[in-house]
Amino acid sequence: MRRALLALSAVLITSQGAVAQTDQEILRELQQLKSKISQLEKELKEKNSKEEEVEKEVEEIKERLSTLEVHGGVRLYYQGASVGKIDGQDFSNPNGVGYNADIELTFKPDPSGEFYMRLHSGAGTGADKIFEKADEPLFANLNTLADDNPDTEGTFKMLEAYYTRSFFNDRLSVVVGKTEPFIMIDDNEYANDETTQFVGKPFVNNPILDPEDSFAPMVGLTLIPADGFEVDAVVQSNDTAGITYDGNEWVQKEKSVYDNVFDQPFYAVQLKYSPEFNGLKGNYRIYFWDNSADHIKIGEQTDNQNRKPGTEDGWGVGVSFDQQITENAGVFFRAAYGNKNVYRDDKFLSGGISVEGLILSRPKDVLGLGVASIFPNKKLEHHSPEVHLEGYYRMAISDNLFITPDLQYVFNPHGNSSNDNILAGMVRAEFSF
Repeated sequence: MRRALLALSAVLITSQGAVAQTDQEILRELQQLKSKISQLEKELKEKNSKEEEVEKEVEEIKERLSTLEVHGGVRLYYQGASVGKIDGQDFSNPNGVGYNADIELTFKPDPSGEFYMRLHSGAGTGADKIFEKADEPLFANLNTLADDNPDTEGTFKMLEAYYTRSFFNDRLSVVVGKTEPFIMIDDNEYANDETTQFVGKPFVNNPILDPEDSFAPMVGLTLIPADGFEVDAVVQSNDTAGITYDGNEWVQKEKSVYDNVFDQPFYAVQLKYSPEFNGLKGNYRIYFWDNSADHIKIGEQTDNQNRKPGTEDGWGVGVSFDQQITENAGVFFRAAYGNKNVYRDDKFLSGGISVEGLILSRPKDVLGLGVASIFPNKKLEHHSPEVHLEGYYRMAISDNLFITPDLQYVFNPHGNSSNDNILAGMVRAEFSF
């Protein structure tokens, strides 16, 4: 009996130990399962977080891509002229058809920055065929629509590609890339765009400064110190580097704008004041420019290889004003003075008026009238001012199509009152998208 009790006790003790051991194993397994569940929850949370981040990044990319815009336009034109004789050379009424086209792309990678690119193509010179026969029959050409055409007809070239970044609530902005100085200096509301306004050079930009203009690597800065005031500064590569003897005479040495980018650069500074009088806006600009590359002085002997002529910078000062006089009309004025030691035309004046909706039934039509005088350097043989008159009427056929007849008359071409005057007419068709 005693042995039976001892055996039963042993069995109970062993069973209790086995139960206890089983409970520990279950507890351990539960802890492991809990740990796995926690790990799975963590991984799931991380996965969801990553998916949210990816979705957010995708949305940001979509938002940025939504800022991508493509615009463009095509201009077709016919221009003819009655020229006669200039400096004893006979020009047989140059004329011809032509076109130019632009594709423009803008993209904002972030709210404070914008990238801009413009591709350009074109062919045909119109009345500016006179420049193919003589280097300088006029101080200012008649057809700026052909100025930027590529050398190879039918091809596009990238004229501009630059990035603008704004800081301090748009009080400061920086431009870096390839473009021309005229995006920041000598601008004008009524006489600045040959594709929609005047086509004669004296009414598009300062003709003294124009020979210094090129599409080249540039750094620009705009500062707005107070409302209504603006300061613009430009430093740009140029396409000349000193002077060289070409076998016949001393000339400015040409170079790629991408070589020695800031060696003897072009630079300019403009101050702008933009007041508003009784709701009528105006802009008043004064600027200084300097192409620090060597320019041969006027009147210097250039056909002697052993005697290097004197040189100076190409510099000058100018003003460009525009002012609304009514809700639909405005006036403009330009003037400039350039270094008389290097520029063949060293003084310039222009002014005119622009009227929108002159005919009540045609509120989008624009009439433009302008007069300009370009004064030859006193060191030249002839000293009469070259006077340009121009008028155009831009007719809105639709929001994207315009037809513009344009008429120009030039007195004293090349500053010589003995030269025949020039009459030039153009018909321009514009299509934009």
